[in-house]
Amino acid sequence: MPLLKKINQVLVVLLVLLACLLLHSSLKASTQQKKVYRQIHHFAAVDLQPREAETDVIPVIICASEERTGATMATINSIISNTDASVFFYIVTLRDAVKIARTYIEKTKLKGIQYKILEFNPMVLRGKVKPDSSRPDLLHPLNFVRFYLPLLGISHRRAIYVDDDVIVQGDIKDLYDIKLKAGHVAAFASDCDLPSTHEMVRSIGMQVDFYGF
Repeated sequence: MPLLKKINQVLVVLLVLLACLLLHSSLKASTQQKKVYRQIHHFAAVDLQPREAETDVIPVIICASEERTGATMATINSIISNTDASVFFYIVTLRDAVKIARTYIEKTKLKGIQYKILEFNPMVLRGKVKPDSSRPDLLHPLNFVRFYLPLLGISHRRAIYVDDDVIVQGDIKDLYDIKLKAGHVAAFASDCDLPSTHEMVRSIGMQVDFYGF
């Protein structure tokens, strides 16, 4: 009997050690999975200028795809050409266009602007975007950046998001200074209330609802 009791005790100890080992392996695997998830879904910030945004600047967010980098730079140029305010540009692009965007800026008069390039990881869209054969141009990953602005790590009370097909002809500060009512997170121009634009505005509203905002 004493021998059987000792064997039972040894077995219990072994079972406890085995349970601890399994628990440790499970926790380690979970940590690794979370690490991989963060790596896949991160937004990598690439500082191409040593100057950081000042506290009194107007933050402007704009995307720069490889094929439309020239249009993006034209938009940026139109903004700085029509304001005396200090503007800081967050240029969101994909990895293959980072060098192109940098070259555009450094080899033109835009080299004096304040900016940061943010690399958007298209993996965050996996399983969230339905293919649309009728408008394939709208499936470019950068078209969805506007819905992921909180993930860009931009710490400002408010910011202006501008498409790359816009030429600004007025002072961007006037737009930035517009007062928004409490609880409102965005604003449309008054011409968005024209009958011809109602369908467009409704479709944007459906997009916003889809993303849960």
